Amino acid sequence: MSLLIIYSTEKLNNYKKVLKVESPVTIYIDYNNNLIFDEKEPFFVKNIYYIEPNTNLKNTEYLKNFSEDEKFLLSYLEKELIKRTINEKYIKYSNDNIYINNKNYKDILLDSNLFYTDSLESKKKLYERIKSENINDYVIINTRSKKYHKINCEKGKASREYKLIKKDSLPKEYKPCKYCHLDNDNKLFKINKPKINTANNHSEYYEQPKIKLFFLSPYRIKKPLNVCNTKACLELKKEINNASYSIDIALYGIDNQSEIYNAIVNAYKRGIKIRWVTDYNKKYINYYKDTLQLQKIIKSYNTDENYEKQYACAIMHNKFFIFDKEKVWTGSSNISNTGLTGFNANYSILIESKELANIYLSEFEKLYSGKFHTLKEKSNKNTVILDKDTKIKALFSPQDKILINHIIPLINNAEKYIYIPIFYITSYDIANALKKAKLRGIDIKIINDSTNAHNKYSIHKKLRQNGISVKTENYAGKMHMKAMIIDDKISVIGSMNFTKSANNKNDENVLIIYNQNISKYLKNTFLYMWENIPDKYLNYDPLAESFESVGSCQDGIDNDFDGKIDKEDDGCKIN
Repeated sequence: MSLLIIYSTEKLNNYKKVLKVESPVTIYIDYNNNLIFDEKEPFFVKNIYYIEPNTNLKNTEYLKNFSEDEKFLLSYLEKELIKRTINEKYIKYSNDNIYINNKNYKDILLDSNLFYTDSLESKKKLYERIKSENINDYVIINTRSKKYHKINCEKGKASREYKLIKKDSLPKEYKPCKYCHLDNDNKLFKINKPKINTANNHSEYYEQPKIKLFFLSPYRIKKPLNVCNTKACLELKKEINNASYSIDIALYGIDNQSEIYNAIVNAYKRGIKIRWVTDYNKKYINYYKDTLQLQKIIKSYNTDENYEKQYACAIMHNKFFIFDKEKVWTGSSNISNTGLTGFNANYSILIESKELANIYLSEFEKLYSGKFHTLKEKSNKNTVILDKDTKIKALFSPQDKILINHIIPLINNAEKYIYIPIFYITSYDIANALKKAKLRGIDIKIINDSTNAHNKYSIHKKLRQNGISVKTENYAGKMHMKAMIIDDKISVIGSMNFTKSANNKNDENVLIIYNQNISKYLKNTFLYMWENIPDKYLNYDPLAESFESVGSCQDGIDNDFDGKIDKEDDGCKIN
């Protein structure tokens, strides 16, 4: 299907189709719009260099120690990047460069750290990028014979239909090449897929008096399931079933979590007073289909529909429950088959406190009365002393300006470390505070979601440039947490991403918990995830739906929101 259909007639002359890519820097463009390849129509990208397997790099600083296998892998990764980004695409161009979706083609190449210029810095990044790869993690597959080969197997390379993929993503139907997969006794051996590192304490559950904390590990299941089999889901269902007279719910949405959905409906049918608020998007509907179904049954609800007509970008992003005005359930988990099952990484927490429940109830009443987003008034009380070891501060966006007034001061006062598992980070105010913390010697580690890593507003690359360690996750599900752990003392858990919109527009809730045991538990879960993400993803970002994101090509989910699922997605194609 031609991409020309998305442009108006007036814009057509500004876009040209790429007819052929001879090399990453030699591009044939259809200047005259006749869709006919002409050898006289090449465009040369200047001062960008790439690697081919037989390239002599002995006199090139930083690159002279590449093995032939490394050069082969690098060349393949370069070609795959070009295939995804420019081949047969419509582009803009000037005398000096090409632009894809208004992004400079040179920048795309250099941001991948697979290409280099004359600068020592770019060569160093290329060197670090390929040296971070483990050659033994890859195999060559022949899509016709359904055989897999070691990366140095000449028979594998000789095929015209080969592809490199990670061992973790090797389809079951592929068999080992009998020439390159022989052991010392001439017996075929199969690939052993790496096991998840379990060195750190990563229990999915922590409890102390009046608090139950749940870690939903992204390594728990391989694809989303409509089941309630995690401690978090089972606990939420139990609280719904045990409610005596009221449940107040602020929920971004509910979908494919039948046991929770049915528990809410059954509670309503047995006479429990249920009120709820939810989000409406620009089309005045909710993204999660079961939300719409619930509205037909429990009609005591409100949405930000009227507000959205004036301010379409703000969302009601909360995920909290108030049970009998005595307990609060909150966190980052959506009530969905990806949220409560352990497919996405999430934290949820249940706290028994009438004082905290009253603070949340005050926020809920504002939303239920139709005061969404900036229409709410600021609350006067936000702090609860749960016991001698636990203080909790409950904050609500946008009135509390949480990032500016609360999160940044925490960063500024950190003494040893700051660990951040986060779905999305775009705030330059947070970035500047983290840079200053890094300069004074604070250990900073961030785990970033792979889909949002490819969003142009993400600032994780700028953080890396300032020496801050940022890993982009490479599992099928999302890094959906919105959390921070500081110095074995302070924990931040909630619904809010570190973005300008979350701070200034959205309805969000955040808990700042001062408790050493909780912080140590969350630190261990963070380090468990950190250690299971390869170090090479400190330097570049895997595609969310690709063989690099383990399991994403077999999970039945559109991980990168491009309308394509699994083998339909370019990152998952093997032919």
